[in-house]
Amino acid sequence: MFSGIGGFGAGDLPSLKKWKTRQLSSSDSSGGNLDFVPIPAGETVQLGKIDGPGWVSRMWFTVMCPDKDVYRKLILRFYWDGEENPSVETPFGDFFGVGFSEYAQNMSLIQGVTSGGFYSYWPMPFTKGARFEARNIGDVNVSHLYYGLQIHETDVSKDTPRFHAKWRRENPTTQDKNYTILEAKGRGHYCGVVLSMQEYDKGSRQMLEGDEMIWVDGEKEPSVRGTGTEDYFQGGWYWENGPFSAPFHGLTVGDKMHSKYCAYRLHIPDPIPFTESVRVQIEHGNCNMLQQDYSSLAYWYQQEPHDLSFAGIPDDASYVTPIGTREEAYLMSELVQDPPANIERRKVISQAAQLRNRLKKAKAKGVVPEDLMGLSDADFLHADYEGLKRIVNRVGKNMRSRKPRFNK
Repeated sequence: MFSGIGGFGAGDLPSLKKWKTRQLSSSDSSGGNLDFVPIPAGETVQLGKIDGPGWVSRMWFTVMCPDKDVYRKLILRFYWDGEENPSVETPFGDFFGVGFSEYAQNMSLIQGVTSGGFYSYWPMPFTKGARFEARNIGDVNVSHLYYGLQIHETDVSKDTPRFHAKWRRENPTTQDKNYTILEAKGRGHYCGVVLSMQEYDKGSRQMLEGDEMIWVDGEKEPSVRGTGTEDYFQGGWYWENGPFSAPFHGLTVGDKMHSKYCAYRLHIPDPIPFTESVRVQIEHGNCNMLQQDYSSLAYWYQQEPHDLSFAGIPDDASYVTPIGTREEAYLMSELVQDPPANIERRKVISQAAQLRNRLKKAKAKGVVPEDLMGLSDADFLHADYEGLKRIVNRVGKNMRSRKPRFNK
């Protein structure tokens, strides 16, 4: 991977290297032990700047702040070759694989969280220079940010694709419309995502029925189409066995009670190339029936310039702040409520679920009630919301037509 820049295999270690290694860090230049930088609320701190060609080979951070949502309110922005719009713009925690401003240890091949430290080995090439910033969009001061950014100074072709990572959120998502993870124009390859999903209804996992879809170079039908959300992240059965961490995929947050999940999928051994454009989307549940809270960080490489209209994080902290609360006391978990658009639909979905369950039990006994005659399990699985509504109304009509009438 990235021949001429670097790689991950130990097999290349015996070969002589042709770069000068330098580290940008929070080290106390006076020789003391104040090896951190504070970031006051509403302020931006430049973590470092370098001129000339090279590439970032490693990053490490750790942070201290009393705000429990600091991993969302601390925004990282990286700029290549003098650009004004950052190629990397992400909440701190999401960049390392964990959404919702949660702390969860995970160890992928290229990024992770380990005993208080946050690391990245994404290769980040540049030709004219690089600039690294951190902005605190919260209202609580970040008292300590420690960091080390390892740079290899070496020639890099201007045609080498640049690293990109952009975060966006839809809260709520739009009914009957896919959630967009990435839209990019140019030439490059899609390399993965950290996806955070939360239902408004406690305990529901309906959103995990959503399929991923990827369109390349303007094609009408997606060349990649999946079978379910946890399937894309290489899990199964609604992640029934809980969080895990693997080299290229993992589940870092798996909260069944609050219906809150965060997963990463890294296309490192299987990047998806594009020469003109790429569009990566996922359904927020089967046929996008319900509104949910979705956010994502897409990773990709592409030749510059990148599309300036995609994503972007405003200074309004509410855009990044997780919904709900970490409090488990009485009347606290009820803070998260269904939006009005979900209420009627959830009733229909619940009624359809009860009918499907009745049908499966009846067929197992070999006796199907008259009101369910002519229905199959496939009818429920093929249906979008309007299809489920027709089934529910049809069964209800059948039941009413058979109700006995008594003459007075």
